[in-house]
Amino acid sequence: MMKIYILFFFVTALLFAGLCSPVLAHTAAEMGVAPDQYDKGIPVFWPYHAFSMSTGLVLFFSGAIVIHYRKTKNWYRSHALLQGVGGLSVISGLIIGIFMVARSGTTHLRYFHGILGAGTIALIVSTLIIGYSITHIPHLKPMIRTAHRWMGRVSMGLVIVNILLGISMMSMVLAQ
Repeated sequence: MMKIYILFFFVTALLFAGLCSPVLAHTAAEMGVAPDQYDKGIPVFWPYHAFSMSTGLVLFFSGAIVIHYRKTKNWYRSHALLQGVGGLSVISGLIIGIFMVARSGTTHLRYFHGILGAGTIALIVSTLIIGYSITHIPHLKPMIRTAHRWMGRVSMGLVIVNILLGISMMSMVLAQ
């Protein structure tokens, strides 16, 4: 299992290195926005957006660690609380991102970061709902638990990839 994690982080590092290439830089003019309008949104609000999304990722990983080790008698409650608060953090990051893009004058879902982010958040919300239903639909518990685990793993991977895409976009914006 450890080999999978090492491979995953190696591939993530390679993606990060490739996505942060200055060749991919977009100027405000290329994005179809006046520079003074653009400067009112993304450069101002991106730290809040990034903080909310990164906090959500840390909480998701913390919840996964709790479920993996199960050292306390309240492990399930801890897992549910960490995942729920992580979901709220990611949703607040989405709201900040929507406001940030609207304020900058660019169109929503124009770049892959936004499209992947919206899909990932939909997957996260679905994962949280399915996780909640594990205890409420006992006759489907094994099937729901398996789906919940895989959806959670995929969600965390997509969040990491999307954070890297966001960092890449900000490195391009700030390089202007």
